[in-house]
Amino acid sequence: MKQKTIWLVLSIITVLLMVLASISCEETTTTTEGKTQTVTGKVTQPITEKPPEYKVETTDKPQYGGTTIIARETDILGFDEAFTQHYLVDTLHLTNEELLMHDWTRGPAGTGEFNYQLGGINRLDLKMGVLAESWEIPERGTMIFNIRDGIYFHNKPPVNGRKLVADDIVYSIQRACTAPRSYTKLAYPKMAASVVVTAPDDHQVVIKCAIEEFGNMTSMLPDFISVIPHEVVEQYGDMRDWKNSCGTGPFMLTDFVSGGSATLSRNTNYWGTDPVGPGKGNQLPYLDRVVHLIMPDSAARNAALRTAKVDWCALTWDEAANMRKTNPEIKWTKFIHDTMYVMFMRTDKADSPLSNLKVRQALTLGVDYNTLKDVFYAGDAEIMCWPVVACKEYANTYLPLDQYPAEVQELFSYKPEKAKALLQEAGYPALKLTVICYNTPTHVDVLTQIKAMWEKIGVTLTVDAKDYAVWSAALGARNYTDMLYGYESGIGTFWKMINYNGSSQFNGSYVNDATVQAAYSEMQNYVGTDEKKMDEIHKNLLPYVVSQCWVITKTQPYSYYFWQPWLKNYYGGGALGYYNYFQAPKYEWVDLVMRKQMIGK
Repeated sequence: MKQKTIWLVLSIITVLLMVLASISCEETTTTTEGKTQTVTGKVTQPITEKPPEYKVETTDKPQYGGTTIIARETDILGFDEAFTQHYLVDTLHLTNEELLMHDWTRGPAGTGEFNYQLGGINRLDLKMGVLAESWEIPERGTMIFNIRDGIYFHNKPPVNGRKLVADDIVYSIQRACTAPRSYTKLAYPKMAASVVVTAPDDHQVVIKCAIEEFGNMTSMLPDFISVIPHEVVEQYGDMRDWKNSCGTGPFMLTDFVSGGSATLSRNTNYWGTDPVGPGKGNQLPYLDRVVHLIMPDSAARNAALRTAKVDWCALTWDEAANMRKTNPEIKWTKFIHDTMYVMFMRTDKADSPLSNLKVRQALTLGVDYNTLKDVFYAGDAEIMCWPVVACKEYANTYLPLDQYPAEVQELFSYKPEKAKALLQEAGYPALKLTVICYNTPTHVDVLTQIKAMWEKIGVTLTVDAKDYAVWSAALGARNYTDMLYGYESGIGTFWKMINYNGSSQFNGSYVNDATVQAAYSEMQNYVGTDEKKMDEIHKNLLPYVVSQCWVITKTQPYSYYFWQPWLKNYYGGGALGYYNYFQAPKYEWVDLVMRKQMIGK
């Protein structure tokens, strides 16, 4: 067994070396700093400065050619949305297209209204047409899409570069709503069952659904379903084999090695043009190739970024601090992920102390949030991140902590004596609780910190760390006795309120509240038609939601994107559509002169 393990490790190393060689990267050895550690020394304030500009000859005029190399931790897990969830089919976001996506002209390349850092962003009022040139909502339950002319599929058998027509969109949506393993069908069965999609002619698609499912339809079909050609499925049965990849996107998938790399090459017959900036009107894409380099080891990813073997990499807050010191020329941006980990509680069981508001408020008061932020995360974190985070796209949905009523702000101020008094009033002066989590330091370390804090208020917390399969099963089924450490849903679901309403796994605390349901019902009247009114309803509800302490939050550390300075027309975005990760290469270009000046090639 030990010998097999050694050979497996050697095989993985060999694959990585071969991939690096194939993209003409010189092999160097770089010593990197250690793994994530709990900081117990002096408080370090969050870094807010921007790195200095690297002064070399450059131009703002986009250039054609070159390759961008993306370093990623995880493998690419699929190529067909009928079998693999949308956010896991990363290459599909460049090979295939959807009806709509985020409006590039309103991002950093254009007006700067939005920055598109979060995958969960999903607002109709910031979309632009892709396959759809325009769209309208004549009534609730109906959307009409006018399909763009002059779009062609990739020129490969059995499709052979034929023209896209409205029936291709009808076919793709129907398949997503009916395929037994499709995420759309499994996650939204009522919506999927009620959808009727038709094409009156080659240039128009009409989608109808049950009125009560209209919100799900507007959020899950136009900017979530990739359009595919029916010929591929008819000939091969599905599109799970990467070699069957075919779409209308700016790149074609030309090579894939599981655990090694994926290579996408320029689609020379792509229909799209650059919509804004100095390259406005230019034919897209600019890049010749996009390479996904799969590197599970964080030290290897960091070393590859430092030595310019890769152009882009996502880093944790502690890795980012080191990178800023060693390589100040590399550009970066920071953001708070919209899927925060929280401690769910069984508020639905009448005999549980956690159904008592005073107990939940006492537990919240017993967490020293500022210490978690300033010591555990070295100041590079935020406290108020549940049930939504702060970002440009949802600025009017979010409420900063200092704008909450005083009694709500106090809950996050760490008052152990008041916490003990509340437990006494509730009849639980000594309380024993168990929290289930995944057996990884990322979970165990922070829960151990909270365990020590709660000991000071008379609460004994047992951290029950399970293997991944057991923990994820408990999370999916909400199967636990006291507490469960799990994650919330992304910010784009704020209007569904599924973090504290309904039967989704994201409502891990089993919240069933009349005030929430009334606000939810009111919000549904504006889905798809008045996003600003939805923002207002949600923001007004937040003080009540947070005061109920339905989950125990923790401070949320910042995450980072780093990219080489010669990678142009990229601004730190995470997704250009609803969980459409790694789509930015559609607009990126490489300053080849700058690259050669800085690294000699």
